[in-house]
Amino acid sequence: MAVSLQLNEYILLLLLLLSLYFDLTRKKIPNFLTFPAIIWGLISYTITGGLEGFLFSLYGLLLGIAIFFIPFILGGMGGGDVKLLGAIGAMQGAQFVFQAAIFTALCGGVLAIIYLIINRKLGRTLKKVIGIIAVPLFSAIYFKLGYTFLNRLSLFFSSSSSETHEEKIYLPYGVAIVFGTLIVLTDLIENFIIMF
Repeated sequence: MAVSLQLNEYILLLLLLLSLYFDLTRKKIPNFLTFPAIIWGLISYTITGGLEGFLFSLYGLLLGIAIFFIPFILGGMGGGDVKLLGAIGAMQGAQFVFQAAIFTALCGGVLAIIYLIINRKLGRTLKKVIGIIAVPLFSAIYFKLGYTFLNRLSLFFSSSSSETHEEKIYLPYGVAIVFGTLIVLTDLIENFIIMF
């Protein structure tokens, strides 16, 4: 089983590099990358571990898909991103894909901040996020206590009609998935080396 795991790690690295390339150049992670990786994960674990190996891979696949399913349904993420995380789960199991998803979220946050800084949208975005929380709070306190400066703050953080019709931001989330997975994979490889 150790040989299969090493081979899976090489295949995973190849999948990640190709996904990074396609996400950055074509803004899409194609099925011809993710589907063979899913099938490979399921078959390789079935061959090396029987039913237990198959279930290990299947649970990883299902968890990987489930983690990004709601953001996909809401339109915040592409289907290729969902299938990529599912493929990672099929090749490394549920525990690995869960850890990869956590680091992916952290990398995605950093990537989003960098993107907003580069496109000079960080200030407006922070104002909108704060406004979601602050406007109802300031309005409630204003109506309760009558402090006019709270009403002005509420108006300041309210989005104007011109800001609500901005173009949709494309964030190559496959990049975050790749880096989040590499962080976990690097830790896995380091632990394997320390064991020997």
